[in-house]
Amino acid sequence: MIRPFLAVVLAAALLAAAPAPLVAAAPTPPHHGSPQQTVAQQTAPPQPSTVQEARAHWAVQGADDETQRLVDRGVMMLYAFDVGEARVAFGKALEKNPDTVLAYWGQAEADTIDINQPQTDAGDKRGGAAVGEARKHMAHASEVERMLVDAIAKRYGRGDRKDRFARYADALSAWTKTHRDDANVLTVAAYAIWNAEDALFDGHDAVTPKAKEMLADLDDALKLEPANLGAHHLRIHLLEQLRRAHDAVPDAEALGSYGYPPGTSHLPHMTGHIWARIGEYGKLIDDNERAVANDQAWFAQGDGPGQHYMRSYHDHDVDFVLYGLTTIGRNDDARSFAKNEDRMMQVKTALRLHDDARVAELAKAGGGGGYYAFASLVAAARRGDADAVHAAKAKLDEDKNRAAGTGGALTDAMLALVKHDETARAAAYARAYNATKSDLPGDPKNFWATPVGEGYAAALLAADKPAEAEKVFAAELKRFPNDPHLEFGLAEALKAQGKDDTAPRAAYKSHWKGSRDLALADLG
Repeated sequence: MIRPFLAVVLAAALLAAAPAPLVAAAPTPPHHGSPQQTVAQQTAPPQPSTVQEARAHWAVQGADDETQRLVDRGVMMLYAFDVGEARVAFGKALEKNPDTVLAYWGQAEADTIDINQPQTDAGDKRGGAAVGEARKHMAHASEVERMLVDAIAKRYGRGDRKDRFARYADALSAWTKTHRDDANVLTVAAYAIWNAEDALFDGHDAVTPKAKEMLADLDDALKLEPANLGAHHLRIHLLEQLRRAHDAVPDAEALGSYGYPPGTSHLPHMTGHIWARIGEYGKLIDDNERAVANDQAWFAQGDGPGQHYMRSYHDHDVDFVLYGLTTIGRNDDARSFAKNEDRMMQVKTALRLHDDARVAELAKAGGGGGYYAFASLVAAARRGDADAVHAAKAKLDEDKNRAAGTGGALTDAMLALVKHDETARAAAYARAYNATKSDLPGDPKNFWATPVGEGYAAALLAADKPAEAEKVFAAELKRFPNDPHLEFGLAEALKAQGKDDTAPRAAYKSHWKGSRDLALADLG
């Protein structure tokens, strides 16, 4: 079951053990909003003021200390989705001891566990080769290791992708039905089920038996090993998709409490998935600033397989920071943060802040195609520059790329805006909203630069439909609580109808950290 975020990131690219005792921490980072450290200055990722070091452990029968250390590092990198570095660590374990069957399995699992990209052609070749090597050393394997190799061999066997992943999940499920004493096996089994299943809900909006099995595996894993990083990681994804984000708060708190070595940024990042759902934007910003700093420290070490792989996740960490900062109105901090990132992130920040002149400048420097053309179109429509709108639209049509505008609906909304056709603008936004409002449960970071629901409700207000705008703002606040943009919009929709706007207006004032008040023109 491949979740949407990495597809969005890639589309954007195409468009342009038990916890250790308390230890002394690395220096705490500057408060978010202060200038970011350069890569040269960054020697270690900043940590909370008092932390426990993150640990992963999978005991290898008869292993010497160095081999065990390398296997444990590989397991940590699996759970952090730095699968490039996981392969490196398991490979070094095998150089130390070629009979380490768990390390062969780990190499194969590295091309399986990442739920955002669990399969590639190159990975299929690597994984199949690792299984073949493991078979040569099975005489030295424990019962669990033999089971793991036999199970993952099914994932790299014959058949189509769906059948192979299903066979792997079924093999692990058969084992865990009677063996529930190993936290790592239970955790890996849950990941395998995720990648084999197409849905978490049935046709009647009930949770599927396989989703329940996943949750049971993860819950039992955490009973056995409360600090299991992989179980906390997947439990966040699962409960987020099951619309039970509040139930994953303990997982987010756990992952947010550890100190992490470079290369594991995706673990502190994961807390943001829950903080975004419950409206804890300060925590979202803090934990993802730590993730970005972890990336910087990792990239400063070189550009090996681990660094190369994590570059696909870096922009995701940055997205969360910028989403959080711009949501609560810390706009100067957002601009400062974006300066250290690539042009795409700067464009998205300028879009969200309605800095339309800056959007045009950045888009032109970026070549003007793909996402830059879409950004140029939005900025030009806001400025009322019809010629620039049509030029950007022509560029989009030339590229045959409508992905940035939810199938073209946002593009059509901007075309209507520049014509001052508020009815057509609202109708176009309605198409975009209907395509995204039922996402499970919706993903603000995917469209944070041009938020669809917020823009739709604002368009309804502009079209003199405040009652309809009220419904949309209220619905969006259920999905994205404590968002001051939505609270302000709801207050304005109520005011336009002569209704009491005291509660949302007060909530907006409480949550907004901007240097000036919002206006309707700032929404969407």
